[in-house]
Amino acid sequence: MLTNRVLNSEEALEWGLVNQVVSADDLMATAQQLAEHLAAGPTAAYGVVKRLLLNSGDDSLESQMEHETRGIADSARTTDGREGIAAFLAKRRPEFTGN
Repeated sequence: MLTNRVLNSEEALEWGLVNQVVSADDLMATAQQLAEHLAAGPTAAYGVVKRLLLNSGDDSLESQMEHETRGIADSARTTDGREGIAAFLAKRRPEFTGN
């Protein structure tokens, strides 16, 4: 940030700033595949994670840990949470509904 150095895509991947590099030709298909994967996941739990990340810069460690504990407990009580646990125990792929 202080030097304003621009990284190339390989450096960004190596440094862990991105998790994948694709060609321009594959970009839309890859983005669509990721969007479908996320949409089929536990979207309410994703919201909890996003809130935790957004607040992590302002919270103390103790406060963040409390928020995480509550988020996990609240998520476990949702339909998706119960489905995730049941699927794990049955060794099958979960079918999330966003609830």
